[in-house]
Formats: sequence, C-alpha cells, structure tokens
Amino acid sequence: MTGSPADLSRAGTMIELGRFTDAVRVLTAAVAITPDSGRAWCLLSRAQLAGGNEAAAVQAARRASELDPADDWPYRLASTALLGLGRADDALAAAVPALNLAPHCWRSHICLAQAAVAAGQPELARQASAAALAIAPGEPDVHVTAGKVALAVGDLDGARASQQAALAIDPANAGAVNELGLISLRGRDALAAAGYFLQAVRSAPANSLFGQNAEVALTRVGLTLLAWGTLLTALAGCTAGLALAGLAPFAIVAGLVGAAVAGRIWSRVRRVPGPRGRLLRTMAAARRR
Repeated sequence: MTGSPADLSRAGTMIELGRFTDAVRVLTAAVAITPDSGRAWCLLSRAQLAGGNEAAAVQAARRASELDPADDWPYRLASTALLGLGRADDALAAAVPALNLAPHCWRSHICLAQAAVAAGQPELARQASAAALAIAPGEPDVHVTAGKVALAVGDLDGARASQQAALAIDPANAGAVNELGLISLRGRDALAAAGYFLQAVRSAPANSLFGQNAEVALTRVGLTLLAWGTLLTALAGCTAGLALAGLAPFAIVAGLVGAAVAGRIWSRVRRVPGPRGRLLRTMAAARRR
C-alpha cells in the first residue's frame, strides 16, 4: 500500500462493489501514507458513509475540504453524512458551499434538495430539484430526488411519476423502487410497499435500509391481518347468526397468520432507529461525478 493513484482506484472499485470494509482498510492506510491527498480523504469518507459510519465520514470529508477548499465533493460528502446523523440544518449548511463551488453540477443541486427536504424547506428543495432536472434530465437519480421532494409535500402522484421516470431510464434502480415502497406506505398500502421493498432488497442486498423498510411494511401487513382476524373472531363469537359464525375459522386463521408475521418481525423492527427504518439516503450526491 503506497497511497498511489492505482491504490485509490482499487479502493474506488471496492466501494462500487459494496466491499466497504475492505475499502476503508485500504484508504485508512492510504491517508496515513499520503495525508495531504484530498481525493484519498474523500474516498475514505465515501466508503465510511456507505458502510454506515456517518460520524467518521463527516470527519474525513472535513479533512478533505481543508486540503482542497475549492472542491465541491467534500462538502457533498459531509452533507450526505450529516443527513444520516439526523443533523438536517448542518447538512443544509454543508450543501450550500458545494452548490456555490459547482453550480453546473447536478449532484450539487440534488445534495441541496435532499438537505432542504430534511430541514423542512420544501420550496428550496423544489427549486434545487428543478435545477438538477434542467441540467441532467437523463440521470435517474435526479428523478429519484424529484420524487422525494414531491413526497415530502404530499404529492403522491407526482412522487410516483418521478420514480417511474427514473426506472424508465434505469430499470434496475433500486433506490427508485424503494421510493415507490415509501409512496405506497404513505398511501396506506403496506402490502404493495412490502413488494417494492423486497424487490429493492433483491436488486441491492448490501443496502440494509431496504431490508429494514421491508420489515416495517411486513410488520404493518401482519398487524393488519391480526387486527382483522381479532375483529372477525369477536363478531363471530358474539353473533348468533350461522352465516357470520361461519366466518370464525377463517378469522382465526387470519389472526394466527397475522400474529405469526407480526411477532417474528416486530422483535427485529423495534430495534431499528426510526429514520433508518423509514427513509433511504441516496448516495448519488456523494459520488464524484
């Protein structure tokens, strides 16, 4: 390990392949040898971010910005990592210099849009998303972000159309599929949501958020079955009519199925922090270009 361009390229390939732990190991050694390499610090931040270590990713990104304050990439990395830590206002503050440094880069605009949504500034998010669409209408992640902005303001139809536009460009875009699941959850269709989330898991098994979202949706399905089963059992038990009483076996089965699904999944889901169980952070804004 020398911290050479070849080493950094190899680490970048590891990140793309989902080998985040290996990439962090290689890049930690690289920055120890070449501590003045802004690119190495950025790659380390991205690997840490992808691996779920947002706090370390922020520190690495800040070190990169100190080494090269004219580069927008460290600010985008820091913003995305701060979002993962739930620090929306700080994420927005980090996204602003990224946009100032690279106003013609669509990634800078979607970085600002995502931070603005989390910070409760939907109009700023809408403007940034629209700018990204104008710059790069052929980029699927631009449409994914537009859908997130629409979902944030309750426009389910607009959100769904944006995710479908992303999938028309890239049918394998797991982020767009996951967002369709979130839209379905907002529309109270947990069964459809579970289907989307499981599809996203199959496309990107390394992304734990997809699996967590699937668990949430499946739990809702199980709890719904349990509720209906309990209700029908109660109605059948207290009604003398034979027709309604005949529903009892079906109600009991529904209740048992619901209880089994809910019991098996809930013990795992309840340990998932709220934002991680509901939201997907896109990595598009954290990529180089």
